[in-house]
Amino acid sequence: MGLFTKKPRPLAVRYEAKATDGGLDQVLTMTNSTDHDLVPVLRFRPLDFYGRELPLVNVTSLQGLTRGQVVVPSNSATRDVLRFDGPGCRSVRFVDTEVLDLVEIEVLGLESQPTTVMVDLDKKATANPKDFWGVGVANANEAEMQVRVTLIELEPEHTDPKLRDAPRQALDWVSLEGDVTLAAKDHDVVWLPEDVRGKYHGVLGSVAAPPLD
Repeated sequence: MGLFTKKPRPLAVRYEAKATDGGLDQVLTMTNSTDHDLVPVLRFRPLDFYGRELPLVNVTSLQGLTRGQVVVPSNSATRDVLRFDGPGCRSVRFVDTEVLDLVEIEVLGLESQPTTVMVDLDKKATANPKDFWGVGVANANEAEMQVRVTLIELEPEHTDPKLRDAPRQALDWVSLEGDVTLAAKDHDVVWLPEDVRGKYHGVLGSVAAPPLD
């Protein structure tokens, strides 16, 4: 054994441009390897297939990672989706992530992220936007949780052969008005208004971060 051991980074970040399971594209996964709940503030640098920077591309975190709005619980992982726009946005395949700030907080009883799924009228999980009538939210923790729920509308499937393998961008997204409060070991369904049913293709849920001073 050497004299030095490499300590794991407190927050590991992995970006996946194209989903392999039919899920959402352009997903960012953050893994917290510490015993503290973390609120990261991140900055993104988009790169093309060859690792070259795309300086004219703007990056948006749908859940507010650039503004410190997401809690990553201790020893767990949290997901977000990135959107790219501007000249060269179709060429993004990798993302270089810079951690601008990493705030440690303590949320008593918090050990894992909430579970959020699209559900139909029978409260069964669905992947079909036409059957997406509500969001199933579950809290497996021993304490109450404030959950931010974000609905995601994707652009249409690519028909241009040149874009066939390109990731699908988020066309629109909206966080439900007011965070969902769940008691310990509780679950609930948040029903969507009729005028938005069938519009959205996916859902994200995260622990809502308290205001940072």
